[in-house]
Amino acid sequence: MKAIKYILMLSAIAGLYIFQSCDINKLPTFDDKDAFISFRNATMSIGEEKGSLDIPILLTSLAGLSGTVEFEIDPDAANTAVEGKIYRVLNESNILTFTKENPLQYIHLEIIDNDTFDGDVNMTFILKNPSNGLSLGLENSCKVTILDDEHPLLFILGNMLAIGDSEFDGPTTWNMVFSKDDKDISKVWITNLVQGGSSASTPVYGIVNEEKTEIRIPINQVVAVSGSYPLIRLEGWYGPDGDDDIPDGGYISGTIAEDGTITLLDYFGSDVYSDAAGTSSLGWFNIFDPGVTIKKID
Repeated sequence: MKAIKYILMLSAIAGLYIFQSCDINKLPTFDDKDAFISFRNATMSIGEEKGSLDIPILLTSLAGLSGTVEFEIDPDAANTAVEGKIYRVLNESNILTFTKENPLQYIHLEIIDNDTFDGDVNMTFILKNPSNGLSLGLENSCKVTILDDEHPLLFILGNMLAIGDSEFDGPTTWNMVFSKDDKDISKVWITNLVQGGSSASTPVYGIVNEEKTEIRIPINQVVAVSGSYPLIRLEGWYGPDGDDDIPDGGYISGTIAEDGTITLLDYFGSDVYSDAAGTSSLGWFNIFDPGVTIKKID
């Protein structure tokens, strides 16, 4: 037994010696020949009402090298942020100077709340022409999105509280989220429309009329996904009597009050199918009676 312990001890010592002498796991070290300038973020966004935005750019250097870099603005082709109308650059020039004492610099923006609806707008800041032999890092551009706070449907966007009667569970309270569409100002995306029968990854959309007094939510939209069923879609029946199915091409209707309260007027729920074509129903995850009210959570 002592001999075995002695052999094991010698093996351990030998292994330690080999490990120390053969520095095969030596970590790579950063050399200032690899020093670079880059944005801290590839994308940033800010609400129009926030007033200002500082975009950070960092010179990464161990020895504290100095240098400069220029920036330019590439406007978005589809949703352009117009300088002077949507934002102003407050830097005195488009050249940023880095030193050992100040390796972090900023592009300073004033965000203009113009009280008009322009939609969300974008622009991309691009770094170029680093000096002193410096390189640009991978994050050499930063896309900035300015979020408009005058969306015409703002009064029904955000976190919502729904109250209604379930055919399965009785009186029920649950949360929904109403989100704007990036292209259509009359469209909203609704997450968790059917409590117990919705997936966050598959919101359904509704269309609001020009007067903002009605919403229509088309049926047969995919409302949930499941590994067990090939199709779960939104369906319903007309009105409080519920005698007639809402046909293909139809919609669940609702009214919108001045304070943003939405009242859904039809039966609706999540219908489960055994086939992706939606020809063989297996039953329902949940069904709600007419009269579900949806209010914005402050």
